[in-house]
Amino acid sequence: MHTHYAARTRAAWLRRCLHGLLGAAPACVFLQAIAPAHAQQVDPREIQSRSDCLAGRFQAGADLLARMFAETGNANYIYNQGRCYEQNGKFDEAILRFREFLRTAKGLSAEEKAEVDGHITECQAELDKRLAPPPPLPPPASPPPPSPATGGDVATTQSRASTDGRGLRIAGIVSGSVGAAALVIGAIFGISARSIANDVAADDAQHRYDRSKDERGKLFSNLQWVGYGVGVAGIAAGGVLYYLGNRADHAPASGSVSFLPVLSPGGSGAVLQGRF
Repeated sequence: MHTHYAARTRAAWLRRCLHGLLGAAPACVFLQAIAPAHAQQVDPREIQSRSDCLAGRFQAGADLLARMFAETGNANYIYNQGRCYEQNGKFDEAILRFREFLRTAKGLSAEEKAEVDGHITECQAELDKRLAPPPPLPPPASPPPPSPATGGDVATTQSRASTDGRGLRIAGIVSGSVGAAALVIGAIFGISARSIANDVAADDAQHRYDRSKDERGKLFSNLQWVGYGVGVAGIAAGGVLYYLGNRADHAPASGSVSFLPVLSPGGSGAVLQGRF
């Protein structure tokens, strides 16, 4: 009985060992299969490039990815360049990298190609928004039509300015003409005064004296200078009035001008008064 029990005990122990070995074999095979995956470490440059792109240092991240592609020939680094540019708003560079990825990568599935094409479409849409011309500005609002009162005031002011300018020019022409005539009259009186003075000198040589002739000579001499004074003043005033008339046609008159002749015992002249 004891021997039979011991034999059964040994048989059960052997069965347990066999079962343990059979159960451990798949585990050993699984550990051998995943060991290389755990042994393979992530390239720290991939982490650095991802960090640069997310932090806005897209050029540094893209340059690092370019070096990694040159070393390994892995087209995924080109795709990551496109994503780096896309995340930082460099849509034209992103489109170039995505298209290069489609050209370089081998064995892409239809779903992968569709995903890359979707990125290209989104980047192109953003570029179109930037390049689209700005909307046209609304046309300027037309000014309200002038009220009858305002229009009448403007027309009256312009008409008054035109009338004033024409009147000043006419007054200038008249004044200049009067001045020129006065100069001619003054010259005539001067010639007459000199002629009478010569006659008086001849009479003195013959010891004769004609009082009326002497007084007439003095009168003509005085009228000569009066004519000269009035003539010069008239011509000067005429020029000023004509100039003001031309000026009044181009700008509304804001004042008044008056011409006052002045006569004095010592001569004659004119005073131009005005408010501007």
